[in-house]
Amino acid sequence: MDTFLPIRVRWDVDFHGQAARVKRIARKVAEARPRFVELRISGDQGVSELPGICAELQKCSPGITVTIGLFPGAESATRWGYPVEFIWDVGALGGFAGRLPGGARAVAFVPEEGTIGELPEIVSEFAESSIRELHLPHVNAVRSVAARGHVPVPGIDQLREAAETVASLGVTLEGKRVVAHDFFLWRELRGRFPAAVGDRVEFAGCEAGSALAFIDWEGNVYPCDALPIRIGNLEEASLEEIWGSPAREQVVAAIQASPDPCDSCGENRGCIGGCRGMIFPETETFRCSDPACPKPTEGGSSV
Repeated sequence: MDTFLPIRVRWDVDFHGQAARVKRIARKVAEARPRFVELRISGDQGVSELPGICAELQKCSPGITVTIGLFPGAESATRWGYPVEFIWDVGALGGFAGRLPGGARAVAFVPEEGTIGELPEIVSEFAESSIRELHLPHVNAVRSVAARGHVPVPGIDQLREAAETVASLGVTLEGKRVVAHDFFLWRELRGRFPAAVGDRVEFAGCEAGSALAFIDWEGNVYPCDALPIRIGNLEEASLEEIWGSPAREQVVAAIQASPDPCDSCGENRGCIGGCRGMIFPETETFRCSDPACPKPTEGGSSV
């Protein structure tokens, strides 16, 4: 099993006012020398920690993006002049354009089970605004389990209905870009906005536990934010040590095996089995289909 370090690290800096020893974690991330670091900041504590985080991360010169909520005081994070790209999390509310700071170029909306119905309104406002990019990340399972005890994954019918409603709006996304993480949502939107949605270059296969690592607000390390399986903690070990651990190797081996129902599916080469993390919290197995798959079937044994 390989032990190379991840090239992409996602890190929830704070959550509900909670955060670990942020500078220590940032230092350990920098030691792993990832090419990309994706930070998520949810409140004032994360904003106050951002200068120290950037100072540590700049030692390895990664590309840094900061997804940040539209809360009071969030705009101050843009004033320090660090070379980072800000993506503004608009939540599930329309009317976000007037709340964005000057110069904003990217927004994010998470299409969850309870918010997917808001997607048409979000896309409509995005089309009419000066914003250049709309990011549609998958549900953060680690965060959802901590907050609600379950992962609110939208089903394929919800995704299709939302995409059909978006298409009926008659809007154009010329000159804009939509980044959809979920394969099935990407497929539905690409049929309607091929130029804006484009090819699925960013997510060509599952990178969980191999090229991607996720760190939560307490320093716990996971293969991905969609996969709530703890494989270590940066307060106790380096990222290199965690990446060489049997816990990571076991998870990666399970992820790389195609789910049982997908073996005979003609669409498997496109979706590559869908997202492994979206089904695990409910079934504790990687052998079932992605819940958004249009051909769901029961799976087999667990990890």
